[in-house]
Amino acid sequence: MRDLTVAICIDDRGGMMFNKRRQSRDRVLIQELVESVEGKIYINSYSTLLFESHRDRVEITENPLVESPLGAVCFIENLPLAPYLMDISTLIVYKWNKKYPSDVRLDIDIIKDGFKLRETKEFQGSSHDKITKEIYIR
Repeated sequence: MRDLTVAICIDDRGGMMFNKRRQSRDRVLIQELVESVEGKIYINSYSTLLFESHRDRVEITENPLVESPLGAVCFIENLPLAPYLMDISTLIVYKWNKKYPSDVRLDIDIIKDGFKLRETKEFQGSSHDKITKEIYIR
């Protein structure tokens, strides 16, 4: 186990992407993530645009789930989590609280895969009236 923290964004049906694009983006959500974790956030090149104002806080790598150090925080938009499930100790889930079209969905079942809800927080984003942040641990 690599003890990774993984942050993801999903809609009400677990959707993450549609037609090779993110469903939505929200600058307040990114700011909230940056302020709530310590150290670098590992992303792949697809997510670079979201962290434009926080370049000093990110490390860009092709597959953060493989190439990040022990204990790292990874922001994942377009990669499957299932192959790395045993490496994930904390899951930060941002929920859009909407149903968007999607063709890429979260490929794990958070509860069945052993995560327990530790914390819930709601906040207003720049593009959404309500974003729910849930932190799950194993």
